[in-house]
Amino acid sequence: MVAPSQRTAPCVLHAEQLSRVYPSGEGTITALAPFTHVFAPGLTAVVGPSGSGKSTLLNLLAGFDTPTTGRVVVGETDLHALPEVRRADFRLAHYGFVFQNHNLVPILTALENVEFPLTLAGVPKRERRERARALLEGVGLSGRASHLPAQLSGGEAQRVAIARALARNPDVLLADEPTGNLDTRTGERVLELLIGPAREGRTVVLITHDREVATRADHTLQVRDGAVTVGG
Repeated sequence: MVAPSQRTAPCVLHAEQLSRVYPSGEGTITALAPFTHVFAPGLTAVVGPSGSGKSTLLNLLAGFDTPTTGRVVVGETDLHALPEVRRADFRLAHYGFVFQNHNLVPILTALENVEFPLTLAGVPKRERRERARALLEGVGLSGRASHLPAQLSGGEAQRVAIARALARNPDVLLADEPTGNLDTRTGERVLELLIGPAREGRTVVLITHDREVATRADHTLQVRDGAVTVGG
């Protein structure tokens, strides 16, 4: 696997005239109005009230949802032009995800959860075990490797989720309200773990409603009523 220090040119994430419109009984609902933006390497905070379109944007950037118009380009790859199976493979190779509710596999230990994307990628057991142990050590949880998610605190589970997201050295890291359910001190520690990859030249997109969290970002997007603007 390629270590962050060995990376050359960053893999640019680019939204081109991206939009999402849903049909409704009274016509249509614009969840996300068309917008174009290059997500520069570093940490981009996407802020806005609940229901503003932040999660819609994240789902489109990840390829979980299909845009009404436009496309998402990662490096030179048009994400939505890929067949579903190839798009899933592309996500596995190039994306990492951190969700507000962790989404850890409940029957796997912390170590096994971090290993999971490496297992899917066919990485040999010894190599993936060494990588997972190093990542858990990096987030300060080497002593919790054998614990199941139910035996972890919320902050610990979120740190395991970040270690898992970093397992394949992703070009793009997407985080949906990763500090939303955490106390201030724990949230700060989780935020620092996300700032680290951004400083290494990865593209980290962080959805948040917390203005204080947003002030730590390199770049900011404001989403309100489906409209995306730079800054805010």
